[in-house]
Amino acid sequence: MTLYNINLGIGWASSGVEYAQAYRASVLRELGVESKFIFTDMIVTENIEHLTANLGFRDDEIIWLYSFFTDVKIAKNSFTLADLEKTIDMPLSRVERTGKAVRYFYDDDDMFITAYANDETSDIIQRVEYVSKGVLVRKDYFTYTRLFSEYYAPKNKRAEVYQRTFFNEDGTVAYTENRDGDNSVFIFKDRILYSKDELVTYMLECLELTENDIVILDRATGIGQSVFQHHGKARLAVVIHAEHFSENSTT
Repeated sequence: MTLYNINLGIGWASSGVEYAQAYRASVLRELGVESKFIFTDMIVTENIEHLTANLGFRDDEIIWLYSFFTDVKIAKNSFTLADLEKTIDMPLSRVERTGKAVRYFYDDDDMFITAYANDETSDIIQRVEYVSKGVLVRKDYFTYTRLFSEYYAPKNKRAEVYQRTFFNEDGTVAYTENRDGDNSVFIFKDRILYSKDELVTYMLECLELTENDIVILDRATGIGQSVFQHHGKARLAVVIHAEHFSENSTT
């Protein structure tokens, strides 16, 4: 039996829902019940492992929707500046560092690359931004390897992401996400999914839930219908975490 707990996002300043999940995880460990905590929000500001570990989750308990379809494991950042430098084949002009940001200038190509480290003294990086001729064209996101890349184009005088590519450990493409505003199409080798709702459905199908499994839905916004329709034979529970009292709105 596996108990799957489904949520949206998580942050450094998490809400009571995430703390409730963390407490539930500790209880389930004591009981010897296998559990997984699924997060479905796109998280780009931080490696999700740093956020989940901060609340006491184990790496092997976490499923992130967007890395689920790759073979990249949930893990701390370990990709270094030296690892990055090996991937760049251009004549380097100079390097400047300001706090977490390490900027490489390639004047012959009218390009600079900015790597963002874990902290002001670390050489372990989390993301890299590529600016060509003054225009942001790409961002790479790393854990122990490159997890995914975002590709940008100018729109209304600002850079807008039009595609994300998600990678396996060996650098091969697992799948891509083509974006048009808030609309996404996910392209796999054997299928095309026309919304995030379909991506969540595909993940649930891949889990191959049985009558011995339990699904707990902690947050339902935007994903509730998929979970209700595609939890298979697993038992489904929905948690109401809080009823908020406000005297001003009470008669």
